[in-house]
Amino acid sequence: MEKVITINNWWDGALSGLAYYNNIVCIYERIFDYTVDDWSNEYFLTPIDPEAEKRILDDWELWKNAVYNNTFDKYYSNKSDDVIDSELKKSDKYHIYRKKVKFYGKFETGFIPVEYFVEWF
Repeated sequence: MEKVITINNWWDGALSGLAYYNNIVCIYERIFDYTVDDWSNEYFLTPIDPEAEKRILDDWELWKNAVYNNTFDKYYSNKSDDVIDSELKKSDKYHIYRKKVKFYGKFETGFIPVEYFVEWF
């Protein structure tokens, strides 16, 4: 199992964020299955470099601050774009892995991982 670093988007499960895959930090994105009109159990993984990781984690710290201080309006009013989407658009390793997943563990309010892990297969 590998550590889930962030859950940047949650809708009926972790849709996107950062997690390790083979000890490499990757953006994970849940794949929507249009044939059944529901989220699949598969994810695209995009490895990122340390600079992209820092930009995403800086935004993640702002989100955690908004959760802990109930300042969501301020958080959303200061956002010009989605950091993960921006990093994906720049990536030369976009969606190079496609994996099924099983999540384990717990998270806090605001879907902040505490002891949250993923098994990729």
